[in-house]
Amino acid sequence: RRIQEDFILNISHDLRSPLNVILSILQCYKDEYKDISKEKQCKDHIEIIKRNAYKILKLINNLIDTAKLERQHYNLKKENLDIINLIEWNIAAIDKYAKQKDISLVFDTNVEECIMAIDPEAIDRIIMNLISNAIKFSHQGSSIYINAWKSINQLTISVRDEGIGIPKEEQEAIFNRFIQSSKNNRNENSGSGIGLDLVRYLTKAHNGEIELKSEENKGSEFIIKLPIEILKNNESKKDKYLNAKSKVEVLELEFSDIYL
Repeated sequence: RRIQEDFILNISHDLRSPLNVILSILQCYKDEYKDISKEKQCKDHIEIIKRNAYKILKLINNLIDTAKLERQHYNLKKENLDIINLIEWNIAAIDKYAKQKDISLVFDTNVEECIMAIDPEAIDRIIMNLISNAIKFSHQGSSIYINAWKSINQLTISVRDEGIGIPKEEQEAIFNRFIQSSKNNRNENSGSGIGLDLVRYLTKAHNGEIELKSEENKGSEFIIKLPIEILKNNESKKDKYLNAKSKVEVLELEFSDIYL
């Protein structure tokens, strides 16, 4: 009961803070910004409004999708796709956000291609969430290492940072949406902790597993192991993902809680 109440309080706080920013700026528009000479200032404020609206939307989306996955109402749309290509695309797109904190993204793989049955949007959210989480808790000037290693029937993806790490006594509960790490509570941009719970569910939906290796003040590594499965009667697509519609809004949504 107490844990659930704390969870509701965390969610309420996360929703209220960006809403207060939005309402305050809207009040400024009403009272002050009618002068066209203040156009740049207005544009800056529009960006702040947009970012905070995205922050709310991200939280709501994660809540809804986590609930769907928990109740097995989330339908994966799997296709035979090159997951290496997808991961590389995500890293390239995320790089500009990492550079804002002077953080380097380093990708390494033992294969140039790995066709397997995946839901590209779900894998997107897994990769984006783990990297954004790593950026959030990394120090300026550090590196984040993303590895993809293919074995006979399994692909292992790891995201390792050099950040603040997670206390040993809290590591078992890190994927529990109802519990926040004490480190998270000291970080104003930490969010509610729902993201890792969503990652766990999406990984399980792909018949995979996720584990954490972390040492306080030395960084964390999240390791995802996915079985390599192929759908029958489904054409393999290597570059469909790159021809898909723009993912700019998806990226802005995912990184909305890092840059305020």
